[in-house]
Amino acid sequence: MRYNEQAVMQAFEIFAALMGNGEQSGKEIEPYLLNDDVRSLTEQFAWRVDSVIVQAGDILYLIPKTGFSPFHLKMEEVRRELGVNATNADVYMMYLCILIFIGEFYCSYQSSNIQRDFLTVDEWLDKVGERIETLREHGEEALLRYEKDFDCNWIAIIQKWDALNDIRESSFRQAGRTVTRISFLYKTCEFMKKQQILMEIGDDEYTLTEKAQIIVQRYFMETQYNRGILQFMYQYDGRKENENAGNI
Repeated sequence: MRYNEQAVMQAFEIFAALMGNGEQSGKEIEPYLLNDDVRSLTEQFAWRVDSVIVQAGDILYLIPKTGFSPFHLKMEEVRRELGVNATNADVYMMYLCILIFIGEFYCSYQSSNIQRDFLTVDEWLDKVGERIETLREHGEEALLRYEKDFDCNWIAIIQKWDALNDIRESSFRQAGRTVTRISFLYKTCEFMKKQQILMEIGDDEYTLTEKAQIIVQRYFMETQYNRGILQFMYQYDGRKENENAGNI
């Protein structure tokens, strides 16, 4: 298909802005919204760098689709977000906390409809603890095997969680420099705010942004994108539900 020169230039300008800022809004994205050719070309440019364009309200976002995308956050970049002493185990732990946070809004990813308005830090803490215990049920031998399948160090996550102090502070200011589970969640909150995944709507009450909801609904529930990690994390829940149904 041949595109006119104006459409090509408009698409390139929008894509160039997205590459530089990660997002774009206002009059600059009107050609994308109003012209099918511009929209198609811009999305093709994104596809060439293993990325997708997501529209949330009147904002366009450039989202990396795979780890091969040049816009994908590398392990060392995320470690820096967590502090100078952060290790890969901290990054794996944070990824797990993010997955669980999102999962609580989607009934563990079984529905594309939001199931709740917000999640408190205390509730989030409890859910992470429950999921860690679910992982522990697999046993070390199985977890070592699954590490290769999912490219995730499950044992390191469990060990990291066990090493964190289980003191509950009512706020991050009280947590201070104490290395606790709750303070780790606050660090994860800060990272998710920067990535525009969550927003605070009350005292220790957080919800998903529109950007996060669209990404989850359009992409992350698909096995080809989450690589079966969600099914692995929640499979014990499904077994327990079936067992309970059989006992009724």
